[in-house]
Amino acid sequence: MGGSFFGWVLTYFFCYTRCVLGKARWFFVFLILAGLVAAVYLSGAISQEAALSITSDPDSQTVYIDEQEVGTTPYFSDQLSAGDPVVRFGDFNQKVRLTSGALTVVDWVLGPSEPFSAGHVVWFSESSTGTELLVISNPAADVFLNEELLGESPLSKPVDVGEYDLEIKKDGYFSRKLKISIKEGFRLNVSANLSLNPFPETAEELSSPSNNLTVLDLSSEQPLLSADPISWVRGAVFWSGRDEDETEYGFFLTSEGKLYDSSGSEVSLDSLSKTSEKYTLGYLGINGSLTSSASKTLNSMSSKLYPASPKVQILETGLGFLRVRSGPGVSYDEIGKATPGDKYTYLGKSGEWFKINFNGQNGWVHSDYAKKL
Repeated sequence: MGGSFFGWVLTYFFCYTRCVLGKARWFFVFLILAGLVAAVYLSGAISQEAALSITSDPDSQTVYIDEQEVGTTPYFSDQLSAGDPVVRFGDFNQKVRLTSGALTVVDWVLGPSEPFSAGHVVWFSESSTGTELLVISNPAADVFLNEELLGESPLSKPVDVGEYDLEIKKDGYFSRKLKISIKEGFRLNVSANLSLNPFPETAEELSSPSNNLTVLDLSSEQPLLSADPISWVRGAVFWSGRDEDETEYGFFLTSEGKLYDSSGSEVSLDSLSKTSEKYTLGYLGINGSLTSSASKTLNSMSSKLYPASPKVQILETGLGFLRVRSGPGVSYDEIGKATPGDKYTYLGKSGEWFKINFNGQNGWVHSDYAKKL
């Protein structure tokens, strides 16, 4: 990692805030510190070299500046020349502005594809018209400053010197929140990329064929999601646990009836086997109701994972009841009476006696008056 004392300070806070606050919130604190360092640079207290801070999720990405390898994320250097070098790490590959005596911040979430990647680049540039804020975003989105709507991006507004909370948001996308600092004589530039949100604001629970399987409706009318179910699955896998909900999905089911596991790999129903583990399944549909194909896959999946236990049905005895005993024989105590036609979970057999679950107890009935289904 390049840089000086401030590079180590930034790195320390990167690790601390990320470990303590988690991936969804660490950068907000990190940018506060970055803003403090930027203020020192802009005051001219350090040098007239440009500074660059790069953070990524996931981290440990190799960083190239104009195709020269310089380190890994989190990366910091305050010994760079002003200009517009091409910065590359992971799938991020674009020019960034480095301003003499100022800090440029790059933070990027490297999703499985461009629609599910997110991040922002923040840099200062000299302004001859006074203090101002420039915000551009992909896609165009509403811009809020201290929770007040400024307008839709791209926009440029004069803003008083000070510290502000900036939020860039659009329905169907994850919003970006930053703590920014406006400095005298400079324009603060923010270029943001918003990720599609593969989850609805509220995931309603759908009917499930098993008590061990929770089915959540992740349906969306967003055409960018429904047009590419495989990409939608990968986006949901990536962002699962990164968003505020932090639901752990074991499976995803598309409206076409295709099943995927928590890694985004398609699952064959034949590969499933009986388990006692409970799972949450996300349904990636359109109108919130299971299609016939999805319903068929869901029922088949449930029967594979949680096959129904065999039953014992009580037959006619001529008495209107059958004695249920505590053991496999008439010498055992009677624990109750079963009604002909009733069905009980089969637990085993000893000789001519069936072992059943009789109202939460282990009971035994003679096979002359009961049959295994």
